[in-house]
Amino acid sequence: MQLILWRKQKLSAIITVCIVAMAVMLCLRLSYWQLQRGEQKLQQLNELETRQQQGYLSWKDIEKLPAETNKTGLLLAVTGKVISAHYWLLDNQILNGQVGYDLLAAVQLTDSQAIVLVNFGWLKAPIKRTELPEVNWPSQPIDLKLQLKEGDLQGYTLAMNAGAESGWPKRIQTIDLAIFSEQLKKPLHPFIGYRKNTTDVPAIPHYEAVVMGPDKHYAYAVQWLLIGLACVVIAYFAMRKRSTDEN
Repeated sequence: MQLILWRKQKLSAIITVCIVAMAVMLCLRLSYWQLQRGEQKLQQLNELETRQQQGYLSWKDIEKLPAETNKTGLLLAVTGKVISAHYWLLDNQILNGQVGYDLLAAVQLTDSQAIVLVNFGWLKAPIKRTELPEVNWPSQPIDLKLQLKEGDLQGYTLAMNAGAESGWPKRIQTIDLAIFSEQLKKPLHPFIGYRKNTTDVPAIPHYEAVVMGPDKHYAYAVQWLLIGLACVVIAYFAMRKRSTDEN
């Protein structure tokens, strides 16, 4: 009888150690992952700062860059006319706890054939889902100061077909330059400009290149490390108490 009891105690202790070891390994892995993310964000911020130290570039400056240059983070100052008959409303954008849309439109640059997609900022959504916010576009060319982003523009979406909605304006769930170009029947450059200055367009610029800074990732890394340590401490005292009670 004592042998059976001893075996049960031994098996219980082994199971407990295995569970704690797995939990600690998971916490350490998550802590290391957050540490890596923090280093990546720090590097990204340094790259953005280096690029923005160049100040606002002209369109001619952009054209002189090698084609393979990733233009994310570059600042651009241009003048252009909004193609106001065709624009997009990016759905489910939250600003200060309010639901709304990001207003996207193509801009034909002055003295150039180039057409650039611009995110003008946030618009509050009407109460009824069936209604869309009204936009009064300026009829004259406007001066724009933009921060560029190139690469992964789509982000995560559950939408099966980003270009399914007919008519204008189009309510969209993701940014797809290829689909936008097809809808517009005009070629768009392979990046988007996020408006930084105020214009006659009543939208609120709110773009942040890095949403979560490295400090938060470092804090999460410490948090996971402490959780792993807590697992070890709790398991140790629990096993010690059980051993004392059984003796």
